[in-house]
Amino acid sequence: MNGTPNPALQRGALDHRAMPRALKLFTLFAAGAFLLGAIGYLALHAVMPDGHVFGGLYRMFSYHELHPFQYIGVVALTYGAIATPCALRWSRLAGWRRSAAIIGIIVMTVLVASVPGEVLWKIHDMQAGYFTAGARFWSDLLWGASTGLQIGWLVIAFSLPYNIIGLVLDYVVTHFGFNISAPVA
Repeated sequence: MNGTPNPALQRGALDHRAMPRALKLFTLFAAGAFLLGAIGYLALHAVMPDGHVFGGLYRMFSYHELHPFQYIGVVALTYGAIATPCALRWSRLAGWRRSAAIIGIIVMTVLVASVPGEVLWKIHDMQAGYFTAGARFWSDLLWGASTGLQIGWLVIAFSLPYNIIGLVLDYVVTHFGFNISAPVA
C-alpha cells in the first residue's frame, strides 16, 4: 500500500469495517422487531377475548396462534434482512422521502415474510398429520409459498390491533435505524 486510496472503496464497495456495522444494524432490526413483537403479542394475548391475537381466514387452522413466536421470528428476520441494506443505502434521506422509504420497507416486509410464513404454516400443517410424501412434499411447500404471497398479507391485515401497533413500532424502529446508520461527517 503506497498511500493511494483503493479505487474499489471509492466506488462505494463495502470494506471490512462496514460488515460489523451491517451486522449490528441487522441485529438491531431483527432482535428489536422480535422483542417488540413478542411483548406486544404477550400483552394482547392477556387482554384479547379467548387470547386470540392473530387474524385468520374462514376454516383456516390457526397454527400461528399455537406457535406465535415462530411466526413473529419469521417476520422479524425478514424485516432485518430488508431494513438493513435499505438503512445503509438510504440513511441520508429526510422528510417525505425517508417516510416513503420506511413505509416501503414495511410493505415489502409484509409481502416477503408472507412466503416463508406460509411455508412454516404448511410445515405445521404436516406436523398435525396432513403430511404428503415423496415429490408431492416439495410441491406442497411450493404451494404454501405461493399461497403465502396471495393471502399472507390478508392474515396480517385481519390481525387487529396487533398489526396497527406493529406498524407504528416498525416505523419508529426503522427511523431510529436510519438515524444511527447515517455516516458520520
